[in-house]
Amino acid sequence: MPMNDEDLAAINRLIAALQTQTDGQVALNAAIRLLAQSNQALVDVIKSREPDPNAPPYLDGKPAP
Repeated sequence: MPMNDEDLAAINRLIAALQTQTDGQVALNAAIRLLAQSNQALVDVIKSREPDPNAPPYLDGKPAP
């Protein structure tokens, strides 16, 4: 059964929608990478201000001894 113009138009709309989705996912991945880098930088700053940056994390809010 040959495709008519309506079928081809629907396929083209689907392809365009998939391309839009792909572009969105690429942008989201880039944003997530930037967020991860920012989070790591924040962790590095916080650790650098600890008396012992290699001390295990604490839960009581007091600096590690």
